Amino acid sequence: MSIVPILPRPMPDAVLISGRTVDLERLDPVRHAGDLWRAIGRDEGLWKEVPPGPFADAAAFSAWLEERATRTDQVLYALIDKAGTRAAEGLYLLINIECAMGRIEMGLMLGPNLARKTAATEAFLLLGRYVFETLLYRRLEWRCSPENTASMRAAQRFGYTHEGILRQNAWIKNRNWDTAVYAILDGEWPQRAARLEAWLAPENFDAKGRQKRALSAMSSQYR
Repeated sequence: MSIVPILPRPMPDAVLISGRTVDLERLDPVRHAGDLWRAIGRDEGLWKEVPPGPFADAAAFSAWLEERATRTDQVLYALIDKAGTRAAEGLYLLINIECAMGRIEMGLMLGPNLARKTAATEAFLLLGRYVFETLLYRRLEWRCSPENTASMRAAQRFGYTHEGILRQNAWIKNRNWDTAVYAILDGEWPQRAARLEAWLAPENFDAKGRQKRALSAMSSQYR
């Protein structure tokens, strides 16, 4: 028997979500645009398989951030790596938010300084906790082009379930666009969170920061 949810759910409104290695700061285009342009905005390859971008210059990128920051159906967070320069090195997006249904879609753009670090994974755990445990949403989605292999790997790594591919459901960048759909449900979240917590635990890394157990090796324990 399904538990009847309390709907609608509130809009995300946290200004700061702080973790051990990373902070998620609510996007402020004035403060974050310069750092984000250097980290992700000017890398055309990052924007090839996502709907927005690429951007002609820093001004165009800043204008995109400013427009996104004013929209009422999404909330963006800049990733601040505490172990680095404390600059904004990536962007998490909560988009297509449906408060009435308790559904949120998540996106991620990651700069090279966060590659192969724990910060992006911890940020996902922090944001997932906020969505499911604080705001009590029912469903967290991840959508991407099937050609965006990096995004599909990220979804699988974080513990999303692949639900299928919507064929030719959009026309973007002058071509037909298929969409791979992934999701985590509220009832699945405790196991997903426990798996991520176990991998992120300090004792899972040696003195040089190398993982002792891969996240993929922990999947069978948390189902």
